[in-house]
Amino acid sequence: MKRYGLQLALASIILSNPTIADIAETSGGLKIISEDGNFYAELGGIIFFDGYIFDKDDRFYSELDEDYFIFRDIDEPVNTTDFRAVRLIMKGRLWNWEYKLERDFSTPGTAGLLDVYLNTEIFNGKFITGNYKPSRSLGELIGQNDILMMERPFASDGIYFGRVRQQGLGWHTHWCCHTFGIDVFNLRNPGAPRNSGIGLASRFTWAPINDPISTLHLGASLSYENPNRFTLPRTAFVEYSGRRGLGQLIALSPGGDDLFFGEFGDEEFYLGSPEGKVHFTGLELAGTYGPFYLQSEYAFGNFSGDYFLSELTFEELFGAPPEFLCDPFFGCFIGDQDVRTWYITGSWAVTGEHKPYNEKRGVFKSIKPIPPAGALEITARFQSIENKDIYNMKASNFVFGFNYYFNPKVRVMLNVTLGNNRFLDDRTNQFAIRIHGFW
Repeated sequence: MKRYGLQLALASIILSNPTIADIAETSGGLKIISEDGNFYAELGGIIFFDGYIFDKDDRFYSELDEDYFIFRDIDEPVNTTDFRAVRLIMKGRLWNWEYKLERDFSTPGTAGLLDVYLNTEIFNGKFITGNYKPSRSLGELIGQNDILMMERPFASDGIYFGRVRQQGLGWHTHWCCHTFGIDVFNLRNPGAPRNSGIGLASRFTWAPINDPISTLHLGASLSYENPNRFTLPRTAFVEYSGRRGLGQLIALSPGGDDLFFGEFGDEEFYLGSPEGKVHFTGLELAGTYGPFYLQSEYAFGNFSGDYFLSELTFEELFGAPPEFLCDPFFGCFIGDQDVRTWYITGSWAVTGEHKPYNEKRGVFKSIKPIPPAGALEITARFQSIENKDIYNMKASNFVFGFNYYFNPKVRVMLNVTLGNNRFLDDRTNQFAIRIHGFW
């Protein structure tokens, strides 16, 4: 009994000693900080709950099988609900290193690992290593909680379909009104197979005007991807009628292995050179003036190709038969594919809020209402993407809607998407709504 009493006394002394106790903070989130300030951990999360209703065109419908990059027949888009994102985020500091671990539970397996990296200050910049978004595309680098529309533009998620995050290392810095980043990465994410592919990305931005009322942002980025052994095919793929709606494969460049298992002479075959390279240049223009915001990007690049597809395989990949002549023996030749995409997005904060600019990252943040008042924002975007080397391969859409902010952490988003696919001659539309909460 005396032994237990002594143990309790020692535990009381240890727990009550302020010189070795960590500090817990709850202001703006849950954070634990060591007394010396060398270590802290912060817990956050994101919930996107979506609902979709489609205005269906009377066309042939298909959807992309992401494991094999071929289309599977389906009856039509489904009116449904969906958890677009359910994420837990841990970030903090380990002495002079910072870390972030983000897991999305709406995506199964290791593919649900999103931002997983360490970074530290080197040469007046930030050295980063792990799984993260390379330095390319304003539309992609804007944070998930700051996007205007429910889905990102073709100039980011579309041309980098399935590879907006990659595993590598980079160095990012900022000075005055400029930012610069450069990244070298393996062509994989945690959900992709191990491979020998390598990529390079770089981005430079300049904000010649940045004051409390107005901002002018200019930017340019370069991206290069060179597949090698075991690398998956590089694709440009867009959901032109909204998420969970119809999509279109715009361009395809071979990976490090054969795309298909059929042999020459089968109905389904692939012949040609593997390891097709992909490169893109992106130009950015954006700005604010009081409650008004405008954002635009133009991206142009090439998916290299030197392969033949049977007509059946072409239709399975692209969703419709080719609109050009194919060799009766070798099939349809796909060479280098010149891809162009652009968009223009605008918004108006009806309640008068101003969209702030993050000069350290060269991106814009969402408006912030002051509780208990809310904020209303009207949004619109037109975008287009085209493969110049496959006849009639073009898709576009017009999206309009609004965001209502109940408070700085919760908003409702409504988007109406008017889709237009010239290749499939399809004009399926979508009404979508999202409840967006984060902490």
